[in-house]
Order: sequence, then structure tokens, then C-alpha cells
Amino acid sequence: MFVRIKKRANGKTAVQIVEAIRRGNHVSQKIVRHIGQGCSESEIEALKRLGRSIILSMKDERQPKLPLFSPTSISSQVPVLEQDLKVDLRDIREEQRIITGIKDIFGKLISDLSFDTLLASGRKKKQWNEILQECVLARIANPQSKRRTASLLEEATALRFLSKKSTE
Repeated sequence: MFVRIKKRANGKTAVQIVEAIRRGNHVSQKIVRHIGQGCSESEIEALKRLGRSIILSMKDERQPKLPLFSPTSISSQVPVLEQDLKVDLRDIREEQRIITGIKDIFGKLISDLSFDTLLASGRKKKQWNEILQECVLARIANPQSKRRTASLLEEATALRFLSKKSTE
């Protein structure tokens, strides 16, 4: 949110609180609150100060601070860096996900529940149970479609085959 100053046709200057909203690739601005109109520079400055204080109170309403700590006591304890990095958590996007330990935890759960012997008929029962377990673990790790899961498992199998072949 920010304070926007806009000249009007009647010669006055309007002061508004505006929020930028992203919808897909399109960014639009939404007027959150109209502060007022001013004619002189002193009126406009007073309206801008009022707008900034309203923005602070609106942000505090949306995401309140912890009541146990005052921001001044926390900031006095933390050493200030020369380059303060300001990060808006709403702008953070996931780039990559690293998943480890899925087989250790859920593999044990599958064997404890005896799901690793679910397919108990035929001479390839061990192979089919391993494939079933790999499919279940892949869906837990990356909840994608069945088709995407199958392609991920094919890629992983090919990589294991190539790495095994290179070590021989």
C-alpha cells in the first residue's frame, strides 16, 4: 500500500491510499481509502502524513505484532547490518523443493502396516510390491497426477540405471 497524489480537474489535489493487486500477469491498483483533497502544499503534506499513519494501522490490523515483545526492544537487541534487507513475505515464491527422508519414514510405516506384502500372489510379488511402494512414496513426496508420477519414476529409474552403470 502507498499514498497516491492525483491532480483533479477542479485544481485540487486528491490524496488516496492505493494497493497494487496482481491477477495473473496483470497488475491493477485498487483505491483502499480516499483521504481527502487539498489546495495548498501544507494541506497536501498533512493529508500525506495522515495517509501514512492509516497505512501503518491497516497493516497492523492485517498482520498484528506479537503482544509479548515490543518492536523497539527486539530491534535494540539485534545488531543492525549496514545493508538492511527488507523482504515482503507475500512476494516469496517457491523455486525448488528438496525432499529427503520420505522413504525412511513412510517406507517404515508401509512395512509396519504390512502394505509391502499387499500383492501376495504370483512369482513377481516382490517386484510388484516394490513398484507399488515406489508409487505411493512418489505420490506422497510430489502429489502430482498419476501420469506425472509415472514419468517421474521412469526418470528416477533411468538415473539410477545410468549411475549404477557408470560405477561399474
